[in-house]
Amino acid sequence: MRFLLCLVVVLVGCVLTLPEDHTLSADIACETARMVTQLRHEIAPTPVSDKCENCDGTGKIGDGRIVMTCPVCKGTGKKMQSVCKDCPK
Repeated sequence: MRFLLCLVVVLVGCVLTLPEDHTLSADIACETARMVTQLRHEIAPTPVSDKCENCDGTGKIGDGRIVMTCPVCKGTGKKMQSVCKDCPK
């Protein structure tokens, strides 16, 4: 739908003032198509979460029959803040 809207805007704007140089028109059309493709492939950023990615915030990993405490978060279900103990703050 966004592509159709961009195409209509470009065509309406270009039809009234279409230049004699046909390569310029082709360049405008190509650039419009590139922009639409780029916008279509943009991925929305995921929200920042403090859930542990290994256990998905449960604090436990396993297949249901065997359950263990998550070694990454030590069973808290939250990401570890820092691995470095002597890091300057």
